[in-house]
Amino acid sequence: MLSAIWFPLAISVVAGYMFMSLAPLTQQFMALFGVGYAGLSLFLSGLLWAHSIVQLPAGLVLDRLGIYRGFLIAVIIALAANLLPFLSPESLGLATGLRFCAGLSSGLMFLAGVKITGMMAPPDKMAQAQGIQGAAFSLGIMLPYVTLPWLGDAAWRYSYWIPALLALLLLAVSRRLPASVRHAGAGTSSSAADLWQAVKSISTSVPIWTIGIFHGFSYGTLNNLGQWLPSILADMDGKGDVAAWSLGTAAVLLIGTLARAFAGGLLRWYSRSFVTNVAVILIAILYIILGLTGNAWIGLAVGMVLAWLGGANYGSIFSLTGQSVSPAYMATASGFMNLVANITNVLLTMILGTVREYTGSFSMALCAAGVVALTVWVFGQRIVSGMDTRRS
Repeated sequence: MLSAIWFPLAISVVAGYMFMSLAPLTQQFMALFGVGYAGLSLFLSGLLWAHSIVQLPAGLVLDRLGIYRGFLIAVIIALAANLLPFLSPESLGLATGLRFCAGLSSGLMFLAGVKITGMMAPPDKMAQAQGIQGAAFSLGIMLPYVTLPWLGDAAWRYSYWIPALLALLLLAVSRRLPASVRHAGAGTSSSAADLWQAVKSISTSVPIWTIGIFHGFSYGTLNNLGQWLPSILADMDGKGDVAAWSLGTAAVLLIGTLARAFAGGLLRWYSRSFVTNVAVILIAILYIILGLTGNAWIGLAVGMVLAWLGGANYGSIFSLTGQSVSPAYMATASGFMNLVANITNVLLTMILGTVREYTGSFSMALCAAGVVALTVWVFGQRIVSGMDTRRS
């Protein structure tokens, strides 16, 4: 199966690297721009906002324009986003704006991978393939932590150069895609009215909103562990050395990567709704525990469990989403669900950074995130179970 989905895996690694290429170097960027955690959260969230907003438009682009053309657009944007910051490296405004562009690219790339997986993976292995693709994205998120911190005081430059190089390599190997993928035509059979009706139906679907928020507290947890866990642990140990926890954070993200890779296997024994519901309620509880603990090593252990839970329900969530709509609009439905998930993710990122800036601790924000996740689970778990029942 891996030979069938090699390109979606490559796309996901590159998109994941670009997604997290700044977080391991937070101290360098704060010094470069002369800002604190609140300013840094704005900079970091530039990509996240764009990645969120572009999900539905990206789904429409891929459904209507064609997968390969959409992929080429994503590569061009990625190159611009990672090379233009050098025009004025110390400009926070320019850097944040270009991170917004990077988010447009990562969102379009990731959904292209989802669509190609839907075309190339064996139907009976779809949930497993989606989990492996998600694991590749998590692997890309992890890789900056095992590369960038060791490149010296000017490593921030490589956080731009490496994603640009990876985008070029991805463009080169894309020529080896099967002709059926590269020449897949754009959708032309549906009128604008039909397309609007599909968007309206998807965007007003309570199950899609619910599964999107659940995904936001799953994938968003894994992403925010990458963004903030080194800072959280540095606060807990009292030394304030964020770089000292880079390898620990890489280990946490590796666990999340492996959890996504094997997420499809859980569906052999448990229903999709069971996996999703159990993961989200445990995530809620562990957020509160992480907020209350003051020991860095306990915090690291909690982070590892959170990462596993954040990855374990990846296959079940996308499987539920993919089977809730017509195959012709799979990318659009996945895009809207991802939009909701990414907005949840962005809010987590900004709240954690802003609360840390003004309270001197991540504790209150982590506890609040846990309470909100628990509330979401109370109101959403029956809806998720209903999605599974209707498709069983």
